[in-house]
Amino acid sequence: MVEISEHAEPDHSSGNQLPLGLIDIHSHLIPAIDDGCIDVTESVEAIQLLIRAGYVGSICTPHIWPQQFPRNTAPRIEELTRELDSRLDADGITYQLWSGGEVRLYEGIVDWLKVNGVPTLACSPCVLTDLWDGGWNRWVIEVFEWLLANHYQPILAHPERMPPSRGTWRMLQDVVQMGVWLQGNFRSFTGEEGYNAGQLVRQLVFEQQFKFMALDTHRPGSLVGRFDGMQLMVEECGQAVVDELTMYAPRRHIFGMSQ
Repeated sequence: MVEISEHAEPDHSSGNQLPLGLIDIHSHLIPAIDDGCIDVTESVEAIQLLIRAGYVGSICTPHIWPQQFPRNTAPRIEELTRELDSRLDADGITYQLWSGGEVRLYEGIVDWLKVNGVPTLACSPCVLTDLWDGGWNRWVIEVFEWLLANHYQPILAHPERMPPSRGTWRMLQDVVQMGVWLQGNFRSFTGEEGYNAGQLVRQLVFEQQFKFMALDTHRPGSLVGRFDGMQLMVEECGQAVVDELTMYAPRRHIFGMSQ
């Protein structure tokens, strides 16, 4: 398993050992740490479902939001990812796990990151973030500017799920232009995240704005809708597009592989 280290190089050897298959760059598999799997039994069940669906690995990205989950820091997530990895080994389950985090953006998060460290995806410079504010305040741009200036690669998770507001599309274009990557959620295709999310996720896909698509795996029971969303995207956009955003893009952009 890959360990988190600030500004570390991606572990190319680990990525190269992966069989060709899907990688979920956004998941809540670590048990009892946020709103994902509640215990290790659920974690294992979810991973078995992922394997059946063609996944070969997941980046564990628990919520990092001090007000809601004050114990969630990069070192703790790294340790708990190792524990889950050991459980898979003990059960004879072949599935790759990496440490990461989903950083909730709020005014003041940069100060917290300076003290507690920046959780990156699988030892890459990539930092998964999410935003739930209804508007785009100046501090949002300042957080992205700080990450980019410090040689991190910010990824904004599921922007289609943000509360709809005037100017959302323009702001998404602005942050993409400044260098932020976007990651969409498959379940947004099903309508379960609302009409606006369904429309925006399609627009972003068709205009090739997403760098990745993810399941955003939570508990096992929620995977049905997420897999349904993936199938809808295959039907509407083609298998090659889904493969690019789930199989090849993670290898290139996170693990630094040529394929």
